[in-house]
Amino acid sequence: MTAVFQFIEKIQKEIQDIQTTILEMQKSWQNFKEFWDSFFNILPWEVLLLLLFSVILLSLFNSLSPQTPKANLTVAIVILSALWIYFWSLFAKEVSYSKVIQTALYILVPLHSLGLVQLLLHFAKKYYWKKRRTNPKDWESALFQLGHDYHTFASLAHQSFQNAAENRDVLKGELAKMEQSLSGLKRLLEGNGK
Repeated sequence: MTAVFQFIEKIQKEIQDIQTTILEMQKSWQNFKEFWDSFFNILPWEVLLLLLFSVILLSLFNSLSPQTPKANLTVAIVILSALWIYFWSLFAKEVSYSKVIQTALYILVPLHSLGLVQLLLHFAKKYYWKKRRTNPKDWESALFQLGHDYHTFASLAHQSFQNAAENRDVLKGELAKMEQSLSGLKRLLEGNGK
């Protein structure tokens, strides 16, 4: 009899193990579903599809024009959005243009915001250096800036001695920087003289 009870207990343990395994699998499936539900609430699935197809189209455009990947991606997204609207209008009575535009903007805004930030930083840097050149804080920084600008101009002039006509704009720009440093030095001298 004990062998029969041990056999029944063994079967009960296996059934309990199977039940716990099934419960664990259900919990992991629920966690998996909750993760993807929250993921697609943040990022719609249409964005992933648009990104997938735009990468395919982007590879074609980059083979034609490899120097402009950002413009190529923009063109690919615009073309795919237009195709999406066209095919949607074929199969549905009403087309949600806002959904298509929102989906395209999910990709285009981060893409171009980085370039916009870089452009703003470039202008801020240019403004900072111009202000630093024209309004130096002290005598030492004014002389250092003038010396730096002179050496930069002289090195570019020596490098482009053979083709100075081609590099005229670069040389004029460096000369303008040196003139700004000189005007800042003059302003500092006039301010100290008073």
